[in-house]
Amino acid sequence: DVETYQTFIGKGLRKQVEQLLIYSGGIPDDGFEEEFKLFKEAYSSNPLISTNVYPGVYSALSALKKMSSRLAICTQKLERPARTVLQGLDLEQYFDGFAFGDSLPVMKPNPRTVQYAISGFDVGPLIYIGDSETDSITASKSGAIFLLFSGGYRNALITEIDHYKVFHHHAEILPIVKKIITDEPL
Repeated sequence: DVETYQTFIGKGLRKQVEQLLIYSGGIPDDGFEEEFKLFKEAYSSNPLISTNVYPGVYSALSALKKMSSRLAICTQKLERPARTVLQGLDLEQYFDGFAFGDSLPVMKPNPRTVQYAISGFDVGPLIYIGDSETDSITASKSGAIFLLFSGGYRNALITEIDHYKVFHHHAEILPIVKKIITDEPL
C-alpha cells in the first residue's frame, strides 16, 4: 500500500529497495543486487509516473528567483531519473546547483551533499527547505535554517522534527524567507 511504501522513502534508493523487498517477503536467495538493478531500470524508464508538483511550488520558485536567490536541490534520487523529473515538470530552470544520490560517495544527511550542491554560491543565509527527518538532520549538519513542509514524506510528527518554521503551503515560503533575510522576528 502507498502509505507503507512512503515510509521507505528518504534514506536513499538502496535502502528503499531493501525495505520494499523485506516488506514484500524478503531479499531473494540470489541476492539484492539483481533486484536493485531491476528496480532502477523500471524506475528510470519513467520516473514521472504518479509524480506531481505541490500547489504553489512554481510561484514560490519564481518569486525566490526574482529575489536573486540561488537555489539548489539535494535529493537521494539518482541523477538520470531526477533530471528527467525536473525537466518533465519544468522545474530544472529554477535551480543553480544539484546534488543527486549518485553525485558523491555519501548521501543526506551528510553535509557534503549540501556543500556540493551550493559550491560556487555567494555567502548569505543558507535556507534548507525539506519535508523529512533526514532533511532536518541534513540542514542542521550544514548550518542551514530549516523550513519544514508539513505535507511531505516524514515518518515523525512535526513536533518531533527540529525546524525553524513549518509551512503547509508553498505560498508561505516567500514571507518566511524575506523575514530570514531581513532578520525580522517571525
